[in-house]
Amino acid sequence: MTVFRSKSLALVSMVGLLALLLCGTSEAQSNQDCCLSYTKVRLPRWALKGYTEQLSSEVCDIHAIIFHTYSGLNACVNPREGWVKKHLLFLSHKLKKMSM
Repeated sequence: MTVFRSKSLALVSMVGLLALLLCGTSEAQSNQDCCLSYTKVRLPRWALKGYTEQLSSEVCDIHAIIFHTYSGLNACVNPREGWVKKHLLFLSHKLKKMSM
């Protein structure tokens, strides 16, 4: 009877551990899709391919602009910064010309 209890306890423990790992993984994946802070590096305009806007009213905690670079990297920046506004204007004109 004690062998049966120890096997049951081990099985319940493993299922619990698996559930914790799965919950932690899904939480980590959703956080990776969000900007949690802003980069302090000012990006050059020539390196920017496009951008995405992250709204704080949706899933993520902060409002941010995610600049996409030609090298494949993404950078989270503060949309209130002057240089960010200028870069957004530049990209808007550039993307508008490309769509014509």
